[in-house]
Amino acid sequence: MVLQMQMSAEEFLTLVEQHPAKRFGFIDGEIVEVSPKPVHGQIQAEFTFALMTYIRQHPLGVVYTEVLHVLGDEKFIPDIAINQASVADYLTEPPLLAVEIRSDTQSRASQRRKAESYIQHGTRLVILVFPYEGVEIYRPGQETLICSPENIIDGGEVLPGFSLPVSAILGGE
Repeated sequence: MVLQMQMSAEEFLTLVEQHPAKRFGFIDGEIVEVSPKPVHGQIQAEFTFALMTYIRQHPLGVVYTEVLHVLGDEKFIPDIAINQASVADYLTEPPLLAVEIRSDTQSRASQRRKAESYIQHGTRLVILVFPYEGVEIYRPGQETLICSPENIIDGGEVLPGFSLPVSAILGGE
């Protein structure tokens, strides 16, 4: 269900407060109601735990889940992000890291466009998770890295020393 093409951050936050039982996202610039399956939650929890553990040892920022980011004229709600701490209702700086987990309501093409848009807005590392399949890693100025379950996610220069087996966050276990 597409709700509205343009909406301010404040209007979006009001919408969310008025519908606490629903979950909304931005897909190709449109606000949509999404209904992730349990595998989405499982992947989000596993990945968040790994990032929280890393950030406790390497204080580069704060791990957020599903927090609105207003970057220029675009709005994003990454499933997981690492940003500097904020006291505002939403974030206006690009995340250091953005993780997006594909739901059935999202096409691969829209997820890839979103990853590229994060990079254009200054995000240094974007990880797309395709449940049960693999991961795509985006970094500015580099080719997209396609990872299968046998590979390891490496934080590189953005998250030095961070590594996570792709198989640990694909769901199904």
